[in-house]
Amino acid sequence: MSAILDVPAYAEWWRLSEGALWAAGGEIEERRRADYVRQVEVVAELWNRTGRLKDDRSVMVADLMAWWKVTRSEAKDLLRHAELFRRGAIHEAAREGLLSKQHLTVIDKTLDEAPEPDRDEVEATLLEKAAEFDGSKLQQIAHRILQLLDQDGKAPDDRELAEPKRELHLSSRKDGSVVFRGRIDPESGAKLEALLSPLAKPTSASDTRTTPERQGDALVEIIDLAASSEDLPKEGGERPHIALTMSLEDFLAQRGTADVEGMGPMDAASVRRIACDSNVMRVVLGARSEVLDIGRSTRTIPNQIRRALIIRDGGCAFPQCHRRPRQCHAHHLAHWADGGPTSVDNLVLVCGAHHRLIHHSHWTVKINEGRPEFTR
Repeated sequence: MSAILDVPAYAEWWRLSEGALWAAGGEIEERRRADYVRQVEVVAELWNRTGRLKDDRSVMVADLMAWWKVTRSEAKDLLRHAELFRRGAIHEAAREGLLSKQHLTVIDKTLDEAPEPDRDEVEATLLEKAAEFDGSKLQQIAHRILQLLDQDGKAPDDRELAEPKRELHLSSRKDGSVVFRGRIDPESGAKLEALLSPLAKPTSASDTRTTPERQGDALVEIIDLAASSEDLPKEGGERPHIALTMSLEDFLAQRGTADVEGMGPMDAASVRRIACDSNVMRVVLGARSEVLDIGRSTRTIPNQIRRALIIRDGGCAFPQCHRRPRQCHAHHLAHWADGGPTSVDNLVLVCGAHHRLIHHSHWTVKINEGRPEFTR
């Protein structure tokens, strides 16, 4: 250990050169690994003094938490790694500073999942790779090893095939956005990835969206495609629909919020965007919200006009965007709510991302000599 680490903790690190700082950090990491190894060795000795039964394990974890003020997860890791040190090669590699805590966790979990006859070979391979790669890369290698050892995977029973485990949890935030989490079976997951992949590609070299943002936009496009399908099931005798409630004055003035049935508030600008290519039903309410009149649902973009837009625009008409027609909405240049006609000369095809951009920014569109022209 060099003299750098002999400097007190309150040392003025700014006095050191960049090279000296990198060297100091590397030596600190070496010491941190060595200290963790010694701590695991202490746990191993304490563990060996118990009967190593199931109840002893719970007591040991609780004692580690109480004595050393570590979390339950950290205590469990210490105990698992202490048991892992019973394998001589792993213990020796850890003592030599080749294994970080993350390395030990990956090796422990991989050996636990590997078939018993293959564990020695798996251990040797992981120790070799650990000297070259960090814990995150080692995790990928370990996953690949397990796949090769059991290429068919766990054989599903009849119930898993008939009733795959799927779940989806939805919750609404105060601003009307929706947060969700869940899981689906491997086959459905593969289908979802296949659907997301082409839709989540950058639209152009200037596309600044992150991968999660592009995947989020792709999921919304999939929802839009599904919503326009003629095969959607009906509920209460009606096709799936969104009910938005707001005053006509606020809708026309693009102010206030609308109430989305079952979800909460939505800003007026988003409501107008949805109205661009939707079935719209007029419902007149009295002063006490009683229904006075219900108009017929009217399709704002007839099929023949949409076909004409596809022929003219070919897809998203926004510059440098290559989204295909089925991924696009028909946007009214003069808003339909303001009396704008539903005609080819007042419509343009844009993808979901650019539709939002037009509605929520200063971009404008006009038809110039029969072609859409976009300006800031």
